[in-house]
Amino acid sequence: MLPAKRAFLLGAIVFLFAGTAAAHPATGIVVDRKGQVYFSDLETVWKFDALGKLSIFRSGVSGRHVHELTIDDLGNIYGEDVSYESATEKWISDVWRMTPEGALTYLLAPTTDPPRGLTMWRDREGNTYFIDQNNHLKQRTLLLRRTPDGIVSTFAGSAYGHRDGKGTDAQFSSVGGMAFGPDGSLYLTDGTYVRRVAMDGSVTTLAKDLNSRTSEDKPTLFGGLYGSLAGLTVSSNGTVYVADAGNRRLLRISHDGKVNVLLRTDPPYFPNGVFATPAGEVYVLEVGFTLPNVSSGPRVRKITPDGKNVILLVVGEEGGRRARTVVAEHLGVTLESALAFLVDAGPISYGIMALSGGVLISGVLLWRRSRRQRRKA
Repeated sequence: MLPAKRAFLLGAIVFLFAGTAAAHPATGIVVDRKGQVYFSDLETVWKFDALGKLSIFRSGVSGRHVHELTIDDLGNIYGEDVSYESATEKWISDVWRMTPEGALTYLLAPTTDPPRGLTMWRDREGNTYFIDQNNHLKQRTLLLRRTPDGIVSTFAGSAYGHRDGKGTDAQFSSVGGMAFGPDGSLYLTDGTYVRRVAMDGSVTTLAKDLNSRTSEDKPTLFGGLYGSLAGLTVSSNGTVYVADAGNRRLLRISHDGKVNVLLRTDPPYFPNGVFATPAGEVYVLEVGFTLPNVSSGPRVRKITPDGKNVILLVVGEEGGRRARTVVAEHLGVTLESALAFLVDAGPISYGIMALSGGVLISGVLLWRRSRRQRRKA
């Protein structure tokens, strides 16, 4: 497909999805040692307990977004809020912690001027880590570390790019998901790569070209401009699971870098967050969305060590779904599939499409001509 045509079609897709694409669906999902699942739908944080009861763990506020979640050994849940204050035209952010009983405390109270490098991503010594980047300018991508006494330094990264190395000798491009592994290292999705950052600042690439598709994959067109990878997690044996939202699949990366597809989902759902438990279970947060602006989720899936998987819950379906929503969803999936065809089609497919269109138009013209002639007669 010619670059200009591809750019036009992708531009149209971005325009159609603009209302939701700007929101960046949530990736936050964690599971405590009791098997209780906590996940974000972007505004509300939900709890699904071991008895199968779904409840609101932290009430949502319109326009206040929580994208990621993490959990500590005591079962405390951590998150970060981001919201926009139209009156002052400033962004408000905070970092919070909630106990399993629901008691909330702020590690950083809501502010329009947050201290540099203070986040929910905290290592065993209390240092916090923050990605400083601008995906529009693409000048630099830095992984900052802030010590408990407030000293901020560049832990790894420099100019925008891709290079393994230690500290500022390393380069990152567009970092998305972040998670700590059992070895204490940070794992990142970086464009189409998964990278590992050891606690001495050494950066290595675990896997690359993770957006490569096969004939079995169903592109969702939600991958965005900076890659299709979303949330990730690391199991107790070092296996990395990463949500490839742009291709509707969950990838599994072994410690030696071998990649395989663990799960593929059908429209309108795509995996966006993932969490691995010490017992080897994998929980997947799937977001349901399709054209023109129909939300169908989120839902949570559980995959057991022996490969069995089951959908545990779907938010919003407790009282049944409206027929109008179901129809809109099916129409959106059909339109999305058509757009995917236009983006990925080769010369032969375009030829067949053009020929079919020509035959259809010719048939309509002949029918109209025949109809006019019958009226004159």
